[in-house]
Amino acid sequence: MTTRRKKKKYPLPVVLAALCLCAFSFYRNVCVSNQKDATSHIEQPAAKDDKPVRTDEQNNRKDNLLLPSYLTDRPEEIVYHDGFVLSYNCKHLVPNWVSWLLTAERTKGKEKRADNFQPDASIKKGPVAEDSDYRRSGYDRGHMCPAADCKHTRTSQNECFLLSNICPQTHSLNAGDWKELEELTRDWALRYDSIYVVCGPVIDREKTYQTIGENRVTVPERFFKVLWRNESGKSAHAIGFVFDNAEQNKPLSTYALTVDEVEKITGINFFSKFPKHIERNAEAMFDIKQWKGLK
Repeated sequence: MTTRRKKKKYPLPVVLAALCLCAFSFYRNVCVSNQKDATSHIEQPAAKDDKPVRTDEQNNRKDNLLLPSYLTDRPEEIVYHDGFVLSYNCKHLVPNWVSWLLTAERTKGKEKRADNFQPDASIKKGPVAEDSDYRRSGYDRGHMCPAADCKHTRTSQNECFLLSNICPQTHSLNAGDWKELEELTRDWALRYDSIYVVCGPVIDREKTYQTIGENRVTVPERFFKVLWRNESGKSAHAIGFVFDNAEQNKPLSTYALTVDEVEKITGINFFSKFPKHIERNAEAMFDIKQWKGLK
């Protein structure tokens, strides 16, 4: 004869607690699953790198000496091209700055002008300007690193027409005082063997700017250019310029400033990789007599 085992009876409070725990666990799993589905389409911000990763070839470039300090108060993507390096601002679709080493040899290049404006496929972060943004905008496609400084190789000539190297400029500035300074800088490169150049738009973070084109490219109100030349390895001469993006025609000396003054205007620290005592002395003053032809 088989005896039946008696079923164990649990007190009512224990049974109710177990049911509540199961219900809570099920509810939580459903909520988490729904939350993941609801937010799966939202793009999460990418982790910000303190410094860009550079190849060995980029690390060995002579123009690394003139790169400004990394920017932390605005979008920045460092892009290396054959004839220049630039810091790209994906909010305004213009460069923060463009830098290059202009040598006497480089000014003698024979490559023909490309005249082929293209979006920069090297830009990985954010939107880029397109040539259509400039058409019928009333503004010139103003080079930062000019085509005449990039005749030394075909690659350099082609890349200087990438729109990451371009800003909307009035025709008066682009074909006038800005061009005059470009020509004079090439004369200085021939005279002094080489000139370090950094230029770009002055962008105020607190300001709302006019834009052009479907991609809303910012129209800067001012532009800067700073120049540095070494003197016998123990000293240097530096000078800066700031231009309004407007109708104007003045002697270039009227735009001249110390590099320290341009740094305050732009919020950019230039020539920081040079020895500090040389940098401080060169940036604190300029002497027009050291820049032959500047009037």
